[in-house]
Amino acid sequence: MEYQGYGEWDGWNFREELHGLAHYVLAFMTYATSTLFETTPGYRTDYYRSFAYDLIKRMNTTEDEWGTNSVEYWEWTHPEYNYNTYYWPNATDPSGLYIGGFRGPANIMWTGHYTLMMTLYERNFHTGEMTDEITWFIDDWNNSLLTDGFGNPKDGGIWGVGLIPCEPYIVFAQCNSIPIFCTEIYDNLYGTNYRPMWDYGLNFINTVMQNQYGLFIDGYYVSRPTSTYYNPDRLPATIPGPQQDLYLRDGTPKVSSYCDAWALDFLEYTQPEETAHDYPIFLQHFRKDLSGDMMYIVDTYTNTKGFGTFDILGSLFTLPLAKQRGDFVTRDRVLNFLMSLFNKVWSDDGRMMYVDTSSLEPFLESVLSFGYIWAKTPVTMRDLGDARPADFWNYPYISAADDDYIWVYQAQWDPEKQGFILNVRVDQTATLTFSNFQSQPTAYLHGVPLTTLTASGSDYTLTLEPGTYQIVIVEGV
Repeated sequence: MEYQGYGEWDGWNFREELHGLAHYVLAFMTYATSTLFETTPGYRTDYYRSFAYDLIKRMNTTEDEWGTNSVEYWEWTHPEYNYNTYYWPNATDPSGLYIGGFRGPANIMWTGHYTLMMTLYERNFHTGEMTDEITWFIDDWNNSLLTDGFGNPKDGGIWGVGLIPCEPYIVFAQCNSIPIFCTEIYDNLYGTNYRPMWDYGLNFINTVMQNQYGLFIDGYYVSRPTSTYYNPDRLPATIPGPQQDLYLRDGTPKVSSYCDAWALDFLEYTQPEETAHDYPIFLQHFRKDLSGDMMYIVDTYTNTKGFGTFDILGSLFTLPLAKQRGDFVTRDRVLNFLMSLFNKVWSDDGRMMYVDTSSLEPFLESVLSFGYIWAKTPVTMRDLGDARPADFWNYPYISAADDDYIWVYQAQWDPEKQGFILNVRVDQTATLTFSNFQSQPTAYLHGVPLTTLTASGSDYTLTLEPGTYQIVIVEGV
């Protein structure tokens, strides 16, 4: 592959009208692959680390450096949005609190994802390089949630709801679920106690931002928009108030499957009883059965006609939620439907078949691919909420490898048996470098010594010929 700068997007299929969604693709690619990284915790080469790092750097492309090819421009400063001129409590009165900045305080749809991406990076790779920036955002959220923005204590924070807006004028349960989950991980990584700053907001989404079935509504206006980039039919009769349903037009709050599935998934770490209670209600209202082994999730149960992008998104967000709830029947039925939309074809080398999604809207191709990963890995977002044990970073691990020549299925140190378990397929002769072994290790294949690893400075290397291996590596002979 040819190297691209972080603000270059060849091959990403981001049509201009979809630019405002690019940061979501980067974020959810990170979350899906973080569950993949967790399946092989002892495999931490630049292959995974650089991928995660590059997504973060793309997420933070600025207008100063990349102009109209930056996420900052696409997501926030584009003149059609008119987000940069906002003040609180009067959007056009500059004597109030300025809330128009790309990096906060009223842009949680970017700051939340960006900070969670960095926090997962530190959880997964323990470099320390992003800790200071993460802390800056955590402190900024703390100021927004517990004060009037000027440092004076205020119940419900700046906007009086204990939540932070996406655009400067509306709060969403799903968008705030991201920084809430991020705060949980941050506390677990660094021994802090910021999570209670979200108590007011959690109560608000669990009480006020609910519909008649006890499901999260999709949006609550905290001020009147001045941007032209919104649908005036969504506005409630009085503000503050819930975003309105476009189909019933009777004052019913808007609901959407992707909103609820996303929020229930990321909030389960914090409030497992709420997700456990709401999940069957969610399926009752949003599921559409097609056959015994296929179903999909409708965008909204107030309009079940047709099938489009938001039905696909609702179905995709339901996949990791169903997996996290242990409901593999629903996960598989939804996945069967999504995959049935496309043909299977042979790869160019004739070794395997894959799903050809080229008939899909190009923007959704990567979304579907990473949604599949997120659905199939045996790791959930709830699993990623806990920090690794302190001793983990002293365990032996693969620190470098000929990554393009191998498929790593299992790679982890067993602290009880004091052995490194490696399940790998090697396509071409490949060398793996191991760090943190204290003395020369030996690799065993089916209980029989295969080879001793070769010392390389403080590390040890293992070279494998093409084949499939289930190896245990222990120190000594």
